[in-house]
Parts: sequence; structure tokens; C-alpha cells
Amino acid sequence: MTSFKFAGLGDVTRVGLSVRSAVDRLLRLAYVERRLMLLAAAHLGPVPARELKLLLGRLQYYAGERCQGLYARLRQMRTPKSRVEGVPDERLEILMDEALSSDSSREIAETIWWLHCELRAAYQDYLRMTNPLADAPTCDAIEAALPRLSSAIDWLDDYLNHLCANAQSRSTWRRLEKFLRSAGGLDGAGAKSAVKVERDRSMRPFRVQREAGRDATVKRVWDYIKPPPEDVADHFVYMLGIRFSEINVAEGLAVVLCETPGMPWEFYHDLSRHLWDEVRHSMMGEVAIEATFGDARAIPMRDYESVYCMEASALEQYATLGLEIEGGQMKYPVGKRGEWEFCRDAAGHALMTTFQDYHWADEVLHVNIAKRQLAEWATGDGKPLSAIAEAGKANRTKVKQRYAPVRLNVPPGLLESLKGKTGCG
Repeated sequence: MTSFKFAGLGDVTRVGLSVRSAVDRLLRLAYVERRLMLLAAAHLGPVPARELKLLLGRLQYYAGERCQGLYARLRQMRTPKSRVEGVPDERLEILMDEALSSDSSREIAETIWWLHCELRAAYQDYLRMTNPLADAPTCDAIEAALPRLSSAIDWLDDYLNHLCANAQSRSTWRRLEKFLRSAGGLDGAGAKSAVKVERDRSMRPFRVQREAGRDATVKRVWDYIKPPPEDVADHFVYMLGIRFSEINVAEGLAVVLCETPGMPWEFYHDLSRHLWDEVRHSMMGEVAIEATFGDARAIPMRDYESVYCMEASALEQYATLGLEIEGGQMKYPVGKRGEWEFCRDAAGHALMTTFQDYHWADEVLHVNIAKRQLAEWATGDGKPLSAIAEAGKANRTKVKQRYAPVRLNVPPGLLESLKGKTGCG
């Protein structure tokens, strides 16, 4: 067998899809990926189960990355930008609006699992139909994305099985299947229903729920007292709590992502990455807490920042985060570099040192994203963004002062034991 023939591309004699047919399919799949990104982000805040919340943070980012790849390819295929980012089919829009209108955590997980399964099938069908030589760049992008898409299906499958919702008992797809048939499938390759299916739950416009759900296993306080860095053990525990609580910022960014219509795609792509990073940062805190104490719930999560994010307008919240909070943490001494040095030199916690090293890099990226995106974010009253950010910081402080902070419990001898803990060196 000469698998290397024609650069290993396979059946290059297949007539395949025309550019127009390929573009028509890819426009639809890109639209579904974009809506899937927003769907996962929209439900990230309200769902109470932390494991699902974290998973939604990752899935919204991966959907955004697949959409980015498809958009880049479509622009190479004689497709104007206005068409690339438009709605390719009203029936497909109705399907995704109905999917967005999922209610319970289980229904949300089932909907996203089903959409991932349908996407995988559509991508696989595309690879079977197109000419792998003529359309090699598209095939490369899809083949690179498929393993991660399959992994996402496995993660959701495991989560639903954990809820005792095996494949046979999942019924959400039955509600959505009529909308899928009406649209001729995600890729439009199937026959469309003769009569357009009317909206059901999406008769009313969807609104992001501005209330963060919380897992009952996670203890919560309003805020922490901040010990000075000289009190190494106390300050280290405080830092772990701050990282763990960054899920508040992720939930706030999900609101910004979903409540800011009409922006260029680059805005949503950037914020999707920022959102995922904040989810990662929260997991960094959780993992470091478990490595230090043997219990991931040893430190409570603080609430006040979540309340501020849920109360503030999207523009105020993002300007405050990007310019005042993260922007202000670039200053040295202390700042993000100082936090990394503290974990390395004072606390001697190797795992947290690694986490803070990457956290610092992420925060530099976030500040640059915020400066770029906020510079192009028009305000209705023409108020300077710096003034909006300063006012937002003042509002955030007012929320913080509603209740007194608490001192975190620090076990005796923690500082001496840090280097003996898992993940510490």
C-alpha cells in the first residue's frame, strides 16, 4: 500500500464539493460553533454544580477556537466578511435559540452534548464529501479539531452518566430534533421540512441570568482580611482563596460576552479566551488548596466580587477589570511578579509557584486584550473609558464594604509544613 502517495491525502480523485457548496456548509457550522460558545458561556454563571461550571468554561473556549478556525478558512474561500459573520439560515438560528433556552443543569448538559455529537457527525460527513487535495486546508483544520471535539463528547457523557442520565434516558434531543430537521441538519445537507417549525421556548428573547449558582459543598464568605506578606502562612492562604474565587470574574465575563451584541468577532474571541483563563485560575487555586491541605474545600470562596459583577453593566465591569484591577496588578514591586516571587521565595510552594508564573503571563495578555477591545468600544454618552473604569472601581469598593471581611483560618505549623506537601518542593 502506498499511503504516502499524493502526500498521504487519500482519495484525491473524488470530485468533491465545489467552493460554493463547501462555503455554504462551513458558514453554517461556523455559526453553530459561535452560538455554542455563547450557549455554554450564558449558562456558566447560573449552574450551581462546580464541575459543570468549569466544564462549560472550557467548552465555550474550544467552540470559539473552532469558530475562529472556520472563519479564517472561509475568508480564504472568496467569502466576504459580512457573510462570514452573518446568520446563514433563519431555521438554524431558531434551532440555536431553542437550544439556548435550556433550563436545568441536566438539560443544559444534554443539549451541549447533543450539539457536540451533531457537530462531529457533520464534520465527519464533510471530510467524506470534499476532495482532500482541492480542499486540503479545510480538511486539515477539521481533522485537527475532531479529537478535541470527541473528548468533549466523552467529558459530557461522563458527566451525564454521573447524574445517572445514560444515553437511553436523555430526552432533550427529542425537543430539538424537529428544529434540526426543519433546518436540514447543522450543515444544511439534509432535506428541510416543507413547513418551518415555529418557535417554542424562544418566543421570548433569552436573557442571561444575573445570579451566580453555587455548589453547596463550597463554603462562602463575603470577603477576606488581607494579611501582610510578612505573615507568610496567612498571606499564602489568602492568596489561595483569591485564586479559588476567580470563578467570580469568569462568571462576570460570561455576562459581558453575552450582553454585548453587535461587536466584531474578534471581541468575542478575545473575551472567550479571557473567560477560560479565569476559570483556569480558579482551578489553580482549588488544586493548590487540595495539594496543601488535602481538601479542596478547606478555604471558603469569597462572594463580594460576584455580586459586583452581577450588578454592574457589561461595559463598566469590563473596563474596571481590564484597566483598574488587572491593569493595576502589573506594577512591581508586588503585582503579579511579586505574587510569583512570594510563592517561590517566601512560601516555597513549588506547585503554586508554577501556577502563579502562568497566571502572571495570562494577566499580561488580559490587560493587552482589554486595552485593544475597550479602545474600540463606543460609549453612548461619550464618557472616557478611564472615567468609567474609575467609577466602576469605586462601585466595586462600595459592594465590598457592605459586610465585614473575615480572617481565614491558618493551621498552626503550616509554613513549616509547606515544603512537605504534595506539589511542593
